[in-house]
Amino acid sequence: MILVHIITNDKLQALEIVHLLTLEKLISNAIVSKKMMYEYKDELIKKKQFLIIGQTKGLLFKLINEKLSTNYLQSMPILYAVPIIYMDENQTHYIRQHTAKV
Repeated sequence: MILVHIITNDKLQALEIVHLLTLEKLISNAIVSKKMMYEYKDELIKKKQFLIIGQTKGLLFKLINEKLSTNYLQSMPILYAVPIIYMDENQTHYIRQHTAKV
């Protein structure tokens, strides 16, 4: 099991991604959180970003990447995964039941 992290600059894109990935059962659920990103380029720059965290099976990561690459060719969000090391057995079962078969 993994947590997929998707970072976008656009709230509507974040909501579209959640809808797309849950509808196709590529993630079992998602959290969308507004964050402030700070970056230094001659001066400190602050900008809004939206972080999507979704639970899924590790084997679905490639499909998620392909789906986002296809649908957001011009504005591909940042995408990476974090492994879930420990998880309650019931939660693991829930993710298996609510995501695509692989």
